[in-house]
Amino acid sequence: MIDYSDWELRKLSVDALRLDKQNPRLPEDMLNESQTAIIHYLVNEFEILEIAQSIVKNGFFINEVPIVVKEGRNFVVVEGNRRITALKLLRNPDLAPPRKKHSYSRLAEDIDPAQWEKLAMYIAPSKEDAAPILIARHGAEMTKPWQRIMKMRFLAGDVLKGVPHEQIATRYSVTITEVRTAAITMLIREMIRSGDIEDTLKDNYLSEKFPTSTVARIIETKRFSDLSKLQLNGAKLQFGIPQEEFFKIILRIFKEVHAKTVTHRTHDDVKIRNKYIENLFAEIASGKTEKSEFKVHPKEAEKEKDAPRKPKSSKKMERLISETMSFNTGMHKLNELIIEGQKMAVSSHPHAGGLLLRTILDLTVQRLYDINGKLDQTKSNKGRTYGLTDRIKNIYNKHPDWFPDQATCDKIKRFTAGDSGSFIHIETLNDYVHGDYGKPTKDDLRNFWSQIEPLLDLILEEEN
Repeated sequence: MIDYSDWELRKLSVDALRLDKQNPRLPEDMLNESQTAIIHYLVNEFEILEIAQSIVKNGFFINEVPIVVKEGRNFVVVEGNRRITALKLLRNPDLAPPRKKHSYSRLAEDIDPAQWEKLAMYIAPSKEDAAPILIARHGAEMTKPWQRIMKMRFLAGDVLKGVPHEQIATRYSVTITEVRTAAITMLIREMIRSGDIEDTLKDNYLSEKFPTSTVARIIETKRFSDLSKLQLNGAKLQFGIPQEEFFKIILRIFKEVHAKTVTHRTHDDVKIRNKYIENLFAEIASGKTEKSEFKVHPKEAEKEKDAPRKPKSSKKMERLISETMSFNTGMHKLNELIIEGQKMAVSSHPHAGGLLLRTILDLTVQRLYDINGKLDQTKSNKGRTYGLTDRIKNIYNKHPDWFPDQATCDKIKRFTAGDSGSFIHIETLNDYVHGDYGKPTKDDLRNFWSQIEPLLDLILEEEN
């Protein structure tokens, strides 16, 4: 039994808290996203406005103390992500999605944001220590419950790490059967994710709103196990028919559940499920027995390590932006543009490369103002955004403390200096975008990236 009395209760800055990038409420494609993207998703999907309205009216209930863990230099919220998001938005409505900022601004007019500058929170030793509380709270009606797939993903995470089922069941006060069902379901979903099917269908089948429980009920039926010889072995699915046939059967079930020809109501009776399963195997399975298995692929680094060495290419393609570097800027669009630059050969499309670097620079500068709370300095009294050069000059003239050292500041000054005779200058980059002539060379693009990268470093979020 965990001794919760040892957990420290401390007042922490709401603004400095990080939302959990592994929050079970997040769909798979949102895991490890930026803080801004997570806030926008929670606002759009989880009634954050209603929570904010309740806080404005009733205050922050003392029985809803958030739980955080220390990761690196940051405190990460593991229990209370929706409530902390609501507080963050009341303190800074600009964090909300553009179309919803007004709602939070109006609410913030009725409160003193300083009242919630700091909030008492429990600091758990680790996420693992906090996990039993999360399961207990969200598995029942004590708070807004997770969707079934959220809880399955949470339980299956430990299975895929190799934790024994009995230990997981004891830790989270659930049955071994529930742990087994969660692991099988999530492995089946991974089979769909890695399968060769249309992207649209894949998105539908992996949606958080897809009735995965109906699929799980069919697969967990004894008749299905008898015919497929399906069993869970650690973090692997094993079956006694060819994997291709097994996947076709799984795909058919997903297809018919999506089409609603198979639902929890139409196939609630075990006799009906048995008949449905027998018809599936009679149509798809060849009767051939073959020991097969499916497991989640290891991380890319591990795959590359274990894979046989390929002959080195005589000439490695140089990218516009080095593909060996990882950039998490806190802005989804900027992250995507950098990834595109990492896929582009530096010499293949020079005009497009120049345009891309100019856009990356523009968004980087805007993000730098944003994270320092000075977005108002990027626009005139008439609401027009100042030119890129003026915005950069304003940074080193008014905010030299944003730079880690004087050398970096001086480098940016030279890049925008009005009397500069250098060809590697911001106006040259602007001319590639707005001018009629001029085509950047490979060296030009390399040099422009070397000017942009120091600014980009100023906005990178620490990876958790």
